Amino acid sequence: MSPTRPLYSGLLSLISGTALWLSFYSPLFPLAWVGLVPYLYFLLKRPTWKWVLIGHGLMTLAYLGGVLYWIPRVLVVYGDLSWVVALPTFLLMLITLSLILLPFSLLTRWAAERSVSVTLLCVPGFWLLTELCRNYFLLNGFPWALLGYSQYPYSWIVQVADVSGVYLVSVLVMAGNAAFLGALWFKSFRPLMLFAVLFLVANLYGVYRVHYWQLDSGSVLKVALVQPNIGLDAEKEHYADKYFKTLAGYYQQAANEGAQWVIFPEAPNPFLYEQDFYFTSFWKRQTATHGAYLLFNTTLVETDPEAHYFNSAVLLDPQGEEVYRYHKTHLVPFGEYVPLADWLGLLFEPLVQEVGGFSPGQELRVGDISGTHFATLICYEGIFPELSRECVRQGAEILVIITNDSWYGRTAAPTQHLQMAAFRAIETRKPLLRCANSGYSVVIDPLGQQGQKIGLFEEGMFITEVAGNNYRSIYTYTGEWINIALIGFTLMLAFGERFRKPDSQGSKKSKRK
Repeated sequence: MSPTRPLYSGLLSLISGTALWLSFYSPLFPLAWVGLVPYLYFLLKRPTWKWVLIGHGLMTLAYLGGVLYWIPRVLVVYGDLSWVVALPTFLLMLITLSLILLPFSLLTRWAAERSVSVTLLCVPGFWLLTELCRNYFLLNGFPWALLGYSQYPYSWIVQVADVSGVYLVSVLVMAGNAAFLGALWFKSFRPLMLFAVLFLVANLYGVYRVHYWQLDSGSVLKVALVQPNIGLDAEKEHYADKYFKTLAGYYQQAANEGAQWVIFPEAPNPFLYEQDFYFTSFWKRQTATHGAYLLFNTTLVETDPEAHYFNSAVLLDPQGEEVYRYHKTHLVPFGEYVPLADWLGLLFEPLVQEVGGFSPGQELRVGDISGTHFATLICYEGIFPELSRECVRQGAEILVIITNDSWYGRTAAPTQHLQMAAFRAIETRKPLLRCANSGYSVVIDPLGQQGQKIGLFEEGMFITEVAGNNYRSIYTYTGEWINIALIGFTLMLAFGERFRKPDSQGSKKSKRK
């Protein structure tokens, strides 16, 4: 049966999309290395453009729909939408993401008209192009479920992320798919042998980083991470109990046990710092009395020249004085603000009625605790590599992510979010303290490996020792330029081959025939 036949085309596309989706479950991560082989085979057989679009849609629907299955529940439970509205909204989101990935399928199919071997060489670069587009374009970007994240359990291979980010891991995975298909297509082991060299180099690099590399660190800080499990939609008495009893108890315990710095997560908080006199004075007294730094989340209101609401992090010093504040710069579309509000505000107003209306901060901020510099990212910001990279450029020696993942419930999303945070540690080679309202709160070292941890929807606190460092990874110096160069080379190779004229010898041979 021809792979351009409707049933066969759809089957190949769905097999690949399902394999990519399942590869995000830790035991199945190796599927990513071969999962796209059926879909690539379909494209190399040069189906009609109509079937390219259909196959692409099926592949991305299975891939992204499977990984992001939890979104409709969030829209219904916390966005106050009915399932009748939530499901079409989710489908519209998947279609949008599918369109961003479409250049991969179009370019692969187009290049295949000229040369299969060159097309297979270009496949990793084509995929890289779409992943960068997912990060930087359309509603501030949405780089969730990038292919490289599926490889987090593979501790050696993910170490290459300090060269050009999680994108380089995606490139290696796509190169593996191309090599396996090349071996089948040409009935030759040569593509696999060439890939094996690249794969071996990447693994040797990972082995060096994980087992032999030594990192010079600065002074050690004793830090407490508190996970209070604060409810999302509770009565004010619940919040009063959490903020004035539970959190105060954890703070006092941490300070008594020698913690120099206590971190609270992003969480629902009806008591606004500066606006609520009792809340503000209570925590200033607590820090002045017990003598440990406190980093906490709050809504800050600035009224000059007009009222603006910010999702912020504030640091109080051991004297009870504010010494650092950061306004979240990368807001969640349809969660913290409404994009194109004049057009879409009425349609999505129910979704943002509780948490919408925030303004973005204008800059990332680096703070100081006892001579150690840190930077804070709030929740959604942890999925954007360029933010943590810029924090390190500004001098951050430790990264902190405060987050509220209660919205996701007991789905795969909290684990996915955690794995993305681990890549920020690898990319920058900084220790990362992740403090979550409902889990997972964890310490992540510069190799991306997890230390002390509090589970999902558990309440508790732990104290850890962490030391910052001044090391700068290649990625923090070069940013996306290596990725851009790889994309540029790929496009030059593809276009050069596509428009190359046949050589004269080849023309003469064809004429003789």
